Amino acid sequence: MATVSPPPTIRPAHPADLERIAWLEEAAFADPWPLTLLDYEFKHPRAVLLLASWGEAAPAAGYVAFRHGGGEAELLRLAVAPAERRRGIARSLVDCGLAKLRRENVQSCHLEVRMDNEGAIAFYRALGFERTGRRRNYYRDGTDALVLSLAL
Repeated sequence: MATVSPPPTIRPAHPADLERIAWLEEAAFADPWPLTLLDYEFKHPRAVLLLASWGEAAPAAGYVAFRHGGGEAELLRLAVAPAERRRGIARSLVDCGLAKLRRENVQSCHLEVRMDNEGAIAFYRALGFERTGRRRNYYRDGTDALVLSLAL
């Protein structure tokens, strides 16, 4: 009989988590957000920042950042530590974030994803996101982005 692991603990991020979030950014993205931009998210009144870990004392294994207003939200960042990937952390983070947005009466969520990031595209499609557009030369290296949307 296979054992099922408990889901990760999801909690709101706090300014004291800034260094760990910056580490997650560095580990996950070729073009990570700078510390000043990450810090700004803590001050933004419509930001939703969540952390995932395997317990209160464990370091954050991933984080997600949303921003919302006018009934719409954008999933800005989703990062999971390389050693923690494929364990349900990203899905738990996004699911919790979307649930919080629904409670805030947000009707839709959008995101941009690199066209060449097939794993991320498949992940978001599995969550119900659908392609609604394309942004040419969206990333610094000239890669296009797909715009994906989900009705909440």
